[in-house]
Amino acid sequence: MKGHRTQTAGVYAVVPVNVLRASKARLAKHLDNSTRSRLSAAMLVDVLHTLQKVRRISRITVVSSDFAVRRITRPMGIHFLWEGKTRGLNKGVRLAMRDAKRRHFSAALIVPSDIPLAKPREIRRFLRFSDDYSFAITPSKDESGTNALFLRPPAAIRPAFGKNSFRNHLTAAHRKGLSVRVVKSAGIALDMDEPRDLAALRRRSLKNETGCFLRAIKV
Repeated sequence: MKGHRTQTAGVYAVVPVNVLRASKARLAKHLDNSTRSRLSAAMLVDVLHTLQKVRRISRITVVSSDFAVRRITRPMGIHFLWEGKTRGLNKGVRLAMRDAKRRHFSAALIVPSDIPLAKPREIRRFLRFSDDYSFAITPSKDESGTNALFLRPPAAIRPAFGKNSFRNHLTAAHRKGLSVRVVKSAGIALDMDEPRDLAALRRRSLKNETGCFLRAIKV
């Protein structure tokens, strides 16, 4: 039928990434700019490897204004979406959601680039628990931030990442009348923001890119 658009199977995953050289400012007393940039790159690689192992994810898009990020994604076969000038996290996510709509995806998953403990089984579990809902969310370890966000359709709500995003996203979903599921997940919840997070990662003896990098540096 003319004008009919077939929905794309699978989930459109989005990983927004800050400019690497400006990342993790709260670790500045412990790590210099170059080390923080390389740590952020290692965590990004781990998150992307995790997403690549989840069959339900049909497309992975990294959105960033940093071309150094594109040099990471290209050999991995990951789609890079350039923001142009620095837009900020929420504007970058909205740009990716427009791309998801253009490609006719019915659902999107948004995760940060600094959750190197997240395992493929946790992402699969999160998506499985999201099956009957139009909105699902996993909070950060302190339950203030958002570390996984599932939206059906991708533009179901306006993204509100930042301070108190967990509560703000829930409020937006309820106002829209969406069906809501909160999914707790220890691996997804642990992001890298504070010095104590760095210490927690070092105690884990990780075998991924992040673990190898942390063992190679002294902090």
